[in-house]
Amino acid sequence: MIEKLKKLLGKKDNFSTPAPVSIDDYLGEIEEIPITPVEEEKLTIKVCSIEDEKDAVSAIVMAEAGYIVIAKTPNLEKEIDDEFIEIIKKMRNEIIKFGGNLIILGDEHLLITPKNVVIEKLIKEKKEQSNATKENKEINEEKEENNG
Repeated sequence: MIEKLKKLLGKKDNFSTPAPVSIDDYLGEIEEIPITPVEEEKLTIKVCSIEDEKDAVSAIVMAEAGYIVIAKTPNLEKEIDDEFIEIIKKMRNEIIKFGGNLIILGDEHLLITPKNVVIEKLIKEKKEQSNATKENKEINEEKEENNG
């Protein structure tokens, strides 16, 4: 096979490996490629306060236009009344109509997202809890083996 390759390549001599090249020599031969930054689409987050229905409508319009909206509200646990609860329900219904999301952040903020934003909740399992769960499974398996 090697003989056939030699004939194809037109060499009758033995193949020789090139001499090793030092890293400095190799890097010296490399031409630098100019890097031009790619224009990335900027994402805008709007921050506002919601105190009445007019503010709620403005927040909904901004989210429908493609902005992420963080809205400050009265303390949702202590300071809201039935009227404000109705405002939040109306907001949620309108946001769902265009495919967005409304999420409560803490006691005083709402996160309103347009339809092209996906919100995923990361769930982390505590190491101690996971170890305890593994131990319980092992104990249960041993009991089943002993009983069976």
